[in-house]
Amino acid sequence: EKKEAAIHNGADDNASGTATLMALAGLLKKSTARSNNYLLIAFSGEELGLYGSKHFVENPTIDIKSVNYMINMDMVGRLNDSTKTVTIGGYGTSPYWSSVINSTEKGSFLVKVDSSGSGPSDHTSFYRKDIPVLFYFTGLHTDYHKPSDDADRINYKGMVTILRHIEQLIERADKSGRLAFLKTRETQTTTTARFSVSMGIMPDYTYSGAGVRADGISEGKPAQKAGLKAGDIVLQIGEYKIGSMESYMQTLGKFKKGDQVKVIYQRGGEQQVADIQF
Repeated sequence: EKKEAAIHNGADDNASGTATLMALAGLLKKSTARSNNYLLIAFSGEELGLYGSKHFVENPTIDIKSVNYMINMDMVGRLNDSTKTVTIGGYGTSPYWSSVINSTEKGSFLVKVDSSGSGPSDHTSFYRKDIPVLFYFTGLHTDYHKPSDDADRINYKGMVTILRHIEQLIERADKSGRLAFLKTRETQTTTTARFSVSMGIMPDYTYSGAGVRADGISEGKPAQKAGLKAGDIVLQIGEYKIGSMESYMQTLGKFKKGDQVKVIYQRGGEQQVADIQF
């Protein structure tokens, strides 16, 4: 059944990051941080395979080796008023990040760090050129990729708090010279898997164990109908074991709408089995 076309404004994904980028430009214009030049870019084609950022690092407008670090703001508009947690990825890509993040004023939010420099967003393209990166992210939600991801659901005060944190971090980094780069584990990849089915799981991209942990479950989708809940870890779909986000996406590409499979998942340390129909 074909769904009626609807406008997807993408307020959080990723108008929030674009708006924060534009506001940051205004702050940097007035800033005393003058030891570095700042290039502000909004990339397209991210969800097709990081096309925009990949093109830039392969065809840069400046010497790519002169880039000191890259900060990526992708979905920063839904700071949860209950958990008040911002995930910062790329924490392990420079020994400098730990000291500056810990000492920078966080205002009203908590920081959850992920050391990996790779992930499903544009910072990965820079990390793979041996450039330290940071990735700010307020988390997935049930409006992700839906028409309901609109401006009335944005936490604007939360965005300002994150913006101020990034501004302070840049000012501190400005006094620190060239940042050292460190390789990290690769928990995600930019490989674009072609698939026509979905389980309706919003993955927890900070999870580094085996399988894929659900950060949320979309209403009315196969996972929800089968009884899966947020926090469950998908370990196997049909005959295919799930070791990572990459293998999860590749596995989905092996099924078509209407297929029925058994899914093995872990909840509270115990393995369970559910029947899912795509």
